[in-house]
Amino acid sequence: MKPRRILKKRPKELRFQIAIRSVQEEVVTVLMDMCAWLAHHHVDRNVIEELELVLAEALNNVVEHAYLYAADGEINILLRLRPSQIRVTITDSGRAFEGPPPLQDMNVEDMDLEELPEGGFGWNLIRTLTDCVEFEHKNKQNRLTLTRNLGVVASA
Repeated sequence: MKPRRILKKRPKELRFQIAIRSVQEEVVTVLMDMCAWLAHHHVDRNVIEELELVLAEALNNVVEHAYLYAADGEINILLRLRPSQIRVTITDSGRAFEGPPPLQDMNVEDMDLEELPEGGFGWNLIRTLTDCVEFEHKNKQNRLTLTRNLGVVASA
């Protein structure tokens, strides 16, 4: 008798994919659409709210820094929902970005208002609320991939 091969099924993956123009109004609209889509697929409300903060920061960075508020830029977003994680890839062809700065220790409770740094909070927020941040600039494109592991399995 021949041994049987056991084939493992790949975990199911759902995708939400969209391209938007590099304007604040479209960022707001796509954030609402993504949050509604995640809620429809039974992702925990706290996870959705945290992911909304992360994506708002990342997408607004693209609008502001990659495209300098020019409305003719395109931002491609691919959200992949798996049973144990959410991965979001944001791709743009704006100005080249060298990647996120290192994590900064910002003990803001001990600082006076005048001592607070101008920037850097956004990347700290992104890193704090995600489990993995990957970035590459290749073929004249910036690609940011953010991963959030799910403690409770979503119904993908």
